[in-house]
Amino acid sequence: MSSSEIRTRIRTLLDEWLSAGRFTPTVDCWLRSVDRDFSRALGEAGLLGMTWPVEYGGEGRPNTDRLALTEEMLRVGAPVTAHWIAERQIGPAVLRAGTEELKAQVLPDIVAGRAIIGLGMSEPESGSDLASVRTRAVPTEGGWILNGHKIWTTQAHNATGMYILARTSEEEKKHQGLSEFVIDMDSPGIEVSPIVDLAGEHHFNEVRYTDVFVPRERLIGTEGEGWKQVVEQLSFERGGPERALSTWVLVPEVLAADGLRTDEGALRDLGQVVAELSALRHMYRRIAAALDAGEAPVRLAAASKFIGNGFEKGLIDIARRIVPTPGENLAGLIQQALWASPAFGIRGGAEDVLLGIVAKLELPRDLSKATPQPRLADAEAQELVELACKVAGGSLLEVDRSEAGQDRLRSTVEDLGWTRVSVPESAGGSGGSLADAGAIVRGLARLGVTAGLADHIVAAHSGAGLGERESRALAALLDAAVLVGAGEAALALTITHVIEREQFGAPLAAIPAVKSWIARMRMQLDLAAEAYDRALEIAGDALVAGEADGDGAARGGAGDAQGAGDAPGAGASGTGITDAQEAAALSAKAIAAQAGGLVAAQTHQLHGAIGITAEYPLHHLTQLIWATRDAGTSEHAALVSLGRMALAGGEPVIWDQLTDSAPED
Repeated sequence: MSSSEIRTRIRTLLDEWLSAGRFTPTVDCWLRSVDRDFSRALGEAGLLGMTWPVEYGGEGRPNTDRLALTEEMLRVGAPVTAHWIAERQIGPAVLRAGTEELKAQVLPDIVAGRAIIGLGMSEPESGSDLASVRTRAVPTEGGWILNGHKIWTTQAHNATGMYILARTSEEEKKHQGLSEFVIDMDSPGIEVSPIVDLAGEHHFNEVRYTDVFVPRERLIGTEGEGWKQVVEQLSFERGGPERALSTWVLVPEVLAADGLRTDEGALRDLGQVVAELSALRHMYRRIAAALDAGEAPVRLAAASKFIGNGFEKGLIDIARRIVPTPGENLAGLIQQALWASPAFGIRGGAEDVLLGIVAKLELPRDLSKATPQPRLADAEAQELVELACKVAGGSLLEVDRSEAGQDRLRSTVEDLGWTRVSVPESAGGSGGSLADAGAIVRGLARLGVTAGLADHIVAAHSGAGLGERESRALAALLDAAVLVGAGEAALALTITHVIEREQFGAPLAAIPAVKSWIARMRMQLDLAAEAYDRALEIAGDALVAGEADGDGAARGGAGDAQGAGDAPGAGASGTGITDAQEAAALSAKAIAAQAGGLVAAQTHQLHGAIGITAEYPLHHLTQLIWATRDAGTSEHAALVSLGRMALAGGEPVIWDQLTDSAPED
């Protein structure tokens, strides 16, 4: 069964349950909607723990399948709170590090939807600093004696079990000596006190533990290794779509509302929803694939949560703007969303904590170990990026930017056949993929030059039979490659500068505000790279002119819903692209333009006075960003076009076509 079949299966169930009035769509459903019967029904249907090994009640499915299931439940605001934390986070943690005895005790109830497990991490006076926990577990015969005080514990009043992070020894560093446990909530010595939120709802709690006995087998993993384990575990907590979709139930109501604005400003707002969600959903697929590979994608998980929180808050503002006088149902959902929204940027890691996580990766304690220009995951693409940089001059300072020098570069690019890369050899091109062409464009942009390559590639495809609509989409995609490449280089230059430049006896990299902005830029570039990669995957083949076969017929791109054109060179109209494929290219341009704009503005600020001088190379990158943002299909035009598609198709088209990262799965 594929991910798409998983989607169909859960949609059928959800439609049946909605029709029967079994639940009412709710904002923030994964935190505020407890329904034990619903969770047990999912368990009976085999839809919980599906990624787990068969011997532990699962089906051994990839995390991408679970992502499909999760997205569909969040999309309709299903009542998933009862099983959410247990299935999402605690089960995988036990599977990764627990003993067979612990697995046997904990996993069956989770996979059946019977377990409600709270998270005992946060403590009074500790804020988001998990390493400062004071709850202690002291060894005793057969286990530990637990004493401590936890706060903001979700669903502790309903919980059957509790995950606990506790200190089991005093070490030199506060991150050491921590251990993880799973305890039963019916153990003597546990006191739960409610915390009522500003909406008047009770889902948070204070929990006090007094001489609670924890059996030895309830330890997760290795004693004293809790910090390492919890950091990996947070990839499960932070890297899921619930960090962006808590308010998605507003969207269908907004699009169906009387009085919905349809002016250009409203279309731009809707286009922003499409562009940002398409990149985020692709990022979630990337995280799911990394988890399947046994990796802990810490940076991407932090980025997806940080950006996702902004997205779900932004949906509230967009709903209020484009439906000025909402009806009763929409007004109620907006009110729910507003009451819930202050928690979005706190739970699972406050925004400043997430910025700190990414900043530490970009600016490690030993600054000599920083890698300002990270390598691309695709080895072949990385090689092409490096080759393009070498051809352009090797470094920003070595590029010959004179008119004669740029003429020589254009001539070299032509001689190498790069102006026809991704055009089939049968159509007079150099062969290769569109990903190859994009990597070369991205590499040149890292040195602040283009050699007109993107325009040449578009012209070559047009000459080989690509239609006008397809050519515009191709140009938008290659613009995104330029923006991502130049943005990456500007950030790398800035990271190097803040490491080397000292102020008041310390590098600029030591200043908290500098770290924060470095992290923000990296995360926005990560999002832009996801939007670009998604466009290549979804629209790439369809944006390449048909290749003539032995009978002279043309073969269209993958996912071509409009049919192939005539053979190249014979008046072909092009391969034809779908709205979804065009939207992917437009989304890539819009998100890359926004990331580039942030980078262009902030890198100059972090460089200070040197950033506004002609002799320093930063401006070659930022000028390229500024020029490309509004070239061809501008950021604004791309968003408005996306908004029109969203308005015409409604929520189902946004979800199934315009933002889906795996339409052919």
